[in-house]
Amino acid sequence: MNADARKPLWRSTAWWIAAAVAARNLNGQRQVRRTLAWADRPAPTGDRRSAFPLVLHVVIPVLREQQQIPAALSWFVPLLRNFPGSTLTMVTTAREEAERQHLAAKLAGATAADLTVERFPQLTDDELAALGKALPGTIDGSLTGALAAEVLSSFPTTAEVVTAELARLPEPHRMVRHVHYRGDGRKAAQVNAAVDQLSTAGADQEYIAVYDVDSRPSRELLDRTADFLAHRQANDGGLPCVVQQSARFATQNTAGTWWERSLCRGAARAQTLWTLRREIPNLRRYADAARRPHATPRLPGLAQTVGHGLLVRMDVFRQVGGLPTFTVLDDVAFGYRLTVDGIPVDSLPFTTTVPAAEYLRELLAQSERWFQSYLDYPQCAARWHAEGHGSSRDHAAALTIGAYRGMAWLLVSPATAGCLALALGPRTRLPTRAAAATALWAATVAPVRALAAAEGRHLTVRETAVRSAETLAGLLLKSAGPLTALGRWAVTGTRHAALAPKSNRRTAPSTTTDREFA
Repeated sequence: MNADARKPLWRSTAWWIAAAVAARNLNGQRQVRRTLAWADRPAPTGDRRSAFPLVLHVVIPVLREQQQIPAALSWFVPLLRNFPGSTLTMVTTAREEAERQHLAAKLAGATAADLTVERFPQLTDDELAALGKALPGTIDGSLTGALAAEVLSSFPTTAEVVTAELARLPEPHRMVRHVHYRGDGRKAAQVNAAVDQLSTAGADQEYIAVYDVDSRPSRELLDRTADFLAHRQANDGGLPCVVQQSARFATQNTAGTWWERSLCRGAARAQTLWTLRREIPNLRRYADAARRPHATPRLPGLAQTVGHGLLVRMDVFRQVGGLPTFTVLDDVAFGYRLTVDGIPVDSLPFTTTVPAAEYLRELLAQSERWFQSYLDYPQCAARWHAEGHGSSRDHAAALTIGAYRGMAWLLVSPATAGCLALALGPRTRLPTRAAAATALWAATVAPVRALAAAEGRHLTVRETAVRSAETLAGLLLKSAGPLTALGRWAVTGTRHAALAPKSNRRTAPSTTTDREFA
């Protein structure tokens, strides 16, 4: 008999692990259902054009994204014409030239087999093809750094493409601007440089809206945003300081193998579930607590903002000094600054769908990159406490919350794998097996069915099984990125990379709906 089977249940480590994971996952499923009941409700019938005068200053930082520029302009220019006073700023950077040289060095020694999008996601298909055509002229069939640099230099930079595309607009558009950032900072520095050149008139009524170049916010999304702002203004007597437009994730199934397509679909669904069960509920609780009067000052939680679909009232943006540039990433760190200053962050009750990673290598790199935000928290605490923002108790509380969230992410895969082993293990005791099975059901089957029901779909048994298995695979892989981030930091001693990451290369045409990939 298994030694564990002779113990009282309350002394069984396996039982407590399974029960704890089941409790967390059941609470997560409860949050998913609550979020789905709150968000994405059908709009009232009739004219959906909001009467609220929404003014957005959309800022899109770009780097090595030449192919994305025409589609982005074609999307945002007509969209923003519907909102008088709004502007669009494309922010290029001088950093691109330095990164091009670094890419050329990485390409040294590359053969035809190496020139793939999976290995070099920073390069466009045209650049990869040109590098391949240069190989026959080499001695050993591999690139040199000088040859790679020569080939890459034959392609225009993103700044040159933006300039050319703006010149092709059918008529001059005062609403569209091109700012070229000449420093070596990254996304946050680019956004801050663009905002510095905006007029300060109406700063308490207008918003900075940060989007990615492959973002496609719809007219419906912006109308819902305007309605939400009008509602908050009526209730609070002023416009919200910060509004987060949360996203669902979906792939376009461009990977070459079925298993990679399935794995990336599952990872995208797992990320969507994180948005619904963690991101949105946390922001809602934080906003309520930040507005609630307290007898004694206390931290209202920890806002976790995301760089896609982040709307910041212009006066608030300038008040906090813009996005932080001293951290590896800027969006979650920005939420930390808002937290210690007690600034509410509202979650918009309407989600949009954005493209997710299509390849395993890209997925792992993205996960590793996102986890850097949690490693930024101690630096945030040290910097802003020294500058007098927040008390020691506030920073201790924020760091505790951040550490808990980071540890929860690190343990997703081990916890899921452990429950899977307990559920399938032949010697697992029945109560432990039941707890482990409940944990897996609450993490996969239940939310998959809830998502389908919210979209008005009825899944067959086979569809439920396939989607649940994909989601399970995504959860089993979820901790790989964070573990890689910690390992790379331990080995190299730095969290900064020479190349800014590039991912989510849009391959399908955009549509006018926020469910374009659903």
